[in-house]
Amino acid sequence: MKLTTKKLESLILETYDREQKRKILALIRKTRTLLIELQVIQGFYPTIINGIYYHQDGIEKIHKAIQNSVRVSHTKKAIMDHYRAIQRIAEILEEVNQYIYLLETLEIEGNIAFIAQGMIYGGLSGPITDVGHKVKLEELYKMANSGIAFLEDVEEAAPGALGKGNLGLEGMRDIIESFDQNYSDLKNYLDSVI
Repeated sequence: MKLTTKKLESLILETYDREQKRKILALIRKTRTLLIELQVIQGFYPTIINGIYYHQDGIEKIHKAIQNSVRVSHTKKAIMDHYRAIQRIAEILEEVNQYIYLLETLEIEGNIAFIAQGMIYGGLSGPITDVGHKVKLEELYKMANSGIAFLEDVEEAAPGALGKGNLGLEGMRDIIESFDQNYSDLKNYLDSVI
């Protein structure tokens, strides 16, 4: 069944009062819109990450490869684009976390749970890597965690290459890990009530 906005609204009207339905629908739409924003993030997980770790053995060689990489302008740009992509992913997921946690807390059921499942879990993916891999939302944490570990290695091997001060890498990791847990919890909840 293709779920149009009109069908979505009519299904919601069956269970909740009009104001509650409007708010829940807005919450579901906002969550979906934010998740769609992940799909257009550019620069996530550049090929340089695999290149460095695949061809180097031992932390000293990895650090040397990173130091050499940040000296090459197009490679440094790819690394900075990846850093900005991770930042944007964390910003989006910080907001999404609140919404999906709220949806689970509301203990939605019936048609509205069906709608939420379709809108939040139906056909969405995360960012696309530089080589064209569509990252599934269920695998986003693992990919982002690897990408953050790479950025930590960059900062260790070439201090200041990503900027001065606290880069917020641990905070971004925490946000993305929290999303992974909340996203999975909401899916399990929705599966149990549908």
